[in-house]
Amino acid sequence: MLLSRGRDRYGLVVSIVRTPKLLLIGAGGHARMCLEILQDAAQFDVVGAVSTDGTGIANLGIPVLGRQADVINLTETEAVTTFCVAIGNNLTRQEIHYDLTQRGWTAALLVSADAVISRSAQLGVGCQIMPAAVVTAATSIGVGTIVNTNASIDHDGQIGDFVHVAPGVAIGGDVAIGDRSLIGLGARILPGVVVGADAIVGAGAVVIDDVPDGTTVVGVPARPHSGSRS
Repeated sequence: MLLSRGRDRYGLVVSIVRTPKLLLIGAGGHARMCLEILQDAAQFDVVGAVSTDGTGIANLGIPVLGRQADVINLTETEAVTTFCVAIGNNLTRQEIHYDLTQRGWTAALLVSADAVISRSAQLGVGCQIMPAAVVTAATSIGVGTIVNTNASIDHDGQIGDFVHVAPGVAIGGDVAIGDRSLIGLGARILPGVVVGADAIVGAGAVVIDDVPDGTTVVGVPARPHSGSRS
């Protein structure tokens, strides 16, 4: 909420509470999830969404105001300078986040009311914690990172910037994950493992060894996929 001063009809000074306006960047399925969290929290007035081509998923519930290329114009037409990048692709989310923050926009922090967050956890600017996610003691979540539905991160985790922890992932204690890495649906990462930057852990994989930067691993136990850099 924003607090400002004004005068009532009798000229007396009064406090006026205004809800900050917010724009969703993205208009697909993930945007629908982000929108529900934002609406439940009632911290922002979500004015609409933009997408790559100016179209959105059916029954999104808010207007699609144009293309991503039109975002800066909305600063004037909609008086909005707060955003949420509702896009799963890590690199795309990072690029949009940095472009808008450098222009003076503010990234919203999304935490579902149905998530469990330890009081000693640290959440980065613009990260998204989805329903039934669990982030436990002394864990750090980086800028713009998504911890998706029913994913869990155990104690002392170090999760980098613009990571995507997909639905149903289980990450053990003292695990480190580098920037922009994708941990696929239902994957398991054993305690103490280090996953490098820009890595991909395939859906359902069980990671028992460290994963170098830029490497894709799949299987049980997880091993480098053919064509991976490592």
